[in-house]
Amino acid sequence: MKHHKEVDAMIARAEAERRCAFGITKAHRSALARRAQALELKRVFPNMYAAPEYWKSLPPDERTRHLARTLHLKHPHWIFAGITAAAIHGLEHQWHLHDGSITIAVTSQGPNASSSQVKRIFVPNCTPEYASGLPVTGKARTVVDCGLSTEFRFALPIINSALRKGVAIAEILNICSTMRRDCTSIFRLLHYANPSCENGGESLGLGTIIEGGLMVPELQQEITDPQTGTLYRVDYLWRLPTGRLVVGEFDGYEKYVNPNMNNRRGVRGAVHAEKERETGLYRAKVDAIVRFTYEDAMAQHPVINKLRAAGIPNAKSMMAPLTVAH
Repeated sequence: MKHHKEVDAMIARAEAERRCAFGITKAHRSALARRAQALELKRVFPNMYAAPEYWKSLPPDERTRHLARTLHLKHPHWIFAGITAAAIHGLEHQWHLHDGSITIAVTSQGPNASSSQVKRIFVPNCTPEYASGLPVTGKARTVVDCGLSTEFRFALPIINSALRKGVAIAEILNICSTMRRDCTSIFRLLHYANPSCENGGESLGLGTIIEGGLMVPELQQEITDPQTGTLYRVDYLWRLPTGRLVVGEFDGYEKYVNPNMNNRRGVRGAVHAEKERETGLYRAKVDAIVRFTYEDAMAQHPVINKLRAAGIPNAKSMMAPLTVAH
């Protein structure tokens, strides 16, 4: 197909601005649509396009930010909310929550219902904050909206990330107090929220453990190797009533391949360091070490089965009333 020079320029400018290309004139819209029909461009949203390889290279959260930046140019009054706002704020979350749609806040319950592409959340008296130049709901409100619409174990990473970024529990409770909705799911999140989780994967692991009805572990505890004096910090630690110590480790693939996480030792060096770490933990009287991956946590049952096999009991009382620490 003969290339349209203006379309090429639009695509190049859009990529430079970390957004999608869109047609303002009828001629541009037609040219973009023709290129998409010829599979030279990918239509990622109504009248929004990107080069296929470029779009494929973007992680899901960045695709959402690309859509938001583009829509902000087309609808500058829109306030982004929900998981879209979480991505813009940089709150940690699982990428599968991005389904290609955009969520916005609306201040009146008018005729504009949500669609598969634009989801609307009623937020009366919504005053936007700006993150990376985009109008969004504040972090606390974003936490509440995500907590009300997302499964517990996927909402936990969002609230833990927000607490690490300085959001106060009182802010979240204050928003709940103004809503005419059942906020039990938010209170449960606050009960178990712990900013000690260092990343979204560890938060997902914790949420999976809680949802599985198992005893809640201590987080990021330090254990000293009595022989070398080396201090090891473990992701999860259970001190069982029997006196046994069980360590849980969330194994992220990145720590083996990211030179900034493995001190540039490479995969072989990282594996050797893990073996040394395990040996040191066993010398410190740890009775069992349970490792699980992101894929294990997403599937749920591999994590629960491994922990049950290691002797982790059920939580003492799953029916105890939830309290929120101030």
